[in-house]
Amino acid sequence: MVGLAIGAGILVGLMVHVGRTTDLRQLLAGMEPVWLAAAALCVPFSESVDGLIFFGMGRSLGCPVRLAGCLDAAYIGEFYYKLGPAGAPVQLKLMYDAGMPATYTASIYTWKGVANTMVYTCYAVAALIYELVWRRTGLGAAVAGAGVLIALYLFLCGLALFTAVRPAPIQRLIRRILTFLSRHWRVMARPGMVDKGMGKVEEFCGQLRALKENRRMFLGLYCGMFAELTVLFSVPFFLYRGLGLTGCSFWEMVMVQCLVMVLSRIIMLPGNAGGAEGSFYLFMGPIFGQQLAVGMILWRFATFLEVLLLGGLWSVVRFAKRSAARGHP
Repeated sequence: MVGLAIGAGILVGLMVHVGRTTDLRQLLAGMEPVWLAAAALCVPFSESVDGLIFFGMGRSLGCPVRLAGCLDAAYIGEFYYKLGPAGAPVQLKLMYDAGMPATYTASIYTWKGVANTMVYTCYAVAALIYELVWRRTGLGAAVAGAGVLIALYLFLCGLALFTAVRPAPIQRLIRRILTFLSRHWRVMARPGMVDKGMGKVEEFCGQLRALKENRRMFLGLYCGMFAELTVLFSVPFFLYRGLGLTGCSFWEMVMVQCLVMVLSRIIMLPGNAGGAEGSFYLFMGPIFGQQLAVGMILWRFATFLEVLLLGGLWSVVRFAKRSAARGHP
């Protein structure tokens, strides 16, 4: 609630500032609705691609997954991700409800996370090179912070790939952890609990290897993830053109938006409140110019509030549909 209140306060403050310093009639007259509509469609398109990725990966493993359940995992899961750390367990539960067994859910979620991080990191490295070499921006605190986060993403990718290629060291580490817990935690002290846990770990590692060898699935996964992130990163470009501004190309804006997203993750509040606005101001300020405040308001509506609205509506509609199905067998 505190994080949401901070984000709402920043947004209201920006709206008051725009109302006092901007000729709203002139602003509205200069807008191009087609570009603004394209910006609004980016979020549902990217989340639909996310659901299709879950569906395709589940089917490639032979799971009886349902497309509607995978879309639940995308739309409702993203809703909870925006609110805080509850997003991961909620999304895993929705994937399980969609027809994926528990260990398949974990392996699919892991490989999808690896693909997301790898594509994200490739974008971020390209954006960092663009900022330092092409735009000749000095290595300030913001750019240095983005570089540290990119290094962390690379480490996480390497860890997941190492688990898939050489799982034995990870399995030994997990066994030691479970053995330690069995000596200090009553639940794990029951006979056979350590072996049962290791059985699930071995099954999970085996599924990671099976997914790694499915080249067709991996091609679809990375293509889908590239499309999803590209559309998400293009929101500022459509807003930029929607405000009647020109001069910055599509890929330039995508690169800058990637750095905005990387740096905003430092602030661990719902919607990265504060960090998102600060990063947008730092990197997008020279691009949007006098329209910076308006662009920031529209950007927060498109990338945060719209996600909450879509996820909330999707959840209500799906709940109503399931309730109706239970009432009329």
